[in-house]
Amino acid sequence: MVTNTESGSRDAVATRCPHVIFRDVLGAKAVAGLLAHVAATEADFKPREVLDRETGHRSIDVNRRRSVWNRDLGGFAAPIAAKVRKIIAPTFDRLQLSDVVPEPKGLEINAYGDGSQFGAHVDNINQVAKLRMLSCVYYFSMTPRRFSGGELRIYPLPTLSAGDSDGSPAFIDIVPEPDTMVVFLSWLRHEVRPVSVPSKAWIDSRFTVNCWLHRAGSPDGTP
Repeated sequence: MVTNTESGSRDAVATRCPHVIFRDVLGAKAVAGLLAHVAATEADFKPREVLDRETGHRSIDVNRRRSVWNRDLGGFAAPIAAKVRKIIAPTFDRLQLSDVVPEPKGLEINAYGDGSQFGAHVDNINQVAKLRMLSCVYYFSMTPRRFSGGELRIYPLPTLSAGDSDGSPAFIDIVPEPDTMVVFLSWLRHEVRPVSVPSKAWIDSRFTVNCWLHRAGSPDGTP
């Protein structure tokens, strides 16, 4: 199922914060399987680095991003990639795109525990040959969610603003509901709002599978 968020009509989504939300993506059984996988591989998750766009240097900066990640998706890489391929057509139609590689690249799991966040950024890197066009985020977590916060905040094109004269908000917040996938333009500025996990338990974290669709002709590249 494809839906819009609170941003309203299709025109409003297209002009301010172009994105599409898919619900009930893999089903409860797959979510349970992914949770079992992250529970078994907790020790393999490492702190996520951030890129300095001026120097090209990557480093851990918890003031900009506090999260951990792992490229091992177990047996879930193939079904998630297949689902992304399946949603490409309706996504292209909704966002009016065409010049995108229909193959998900850089699949990874990201975990946001208590105190985690990711400051405002864009997903494109400074390499034309590896230009990301669409960012895909699949959410899975315990049900009901055992964390609060962690909304995906998307800012409108072309830059951050204080709001339009018509009173429209300067951003939209998407709640990380389990078994939901959000697809949005990779050059949209966005952030992950601070996460609170009262139990501090690993399994209660905010988990996502992330991948990207690149501009046609771009080779596969490390995120």
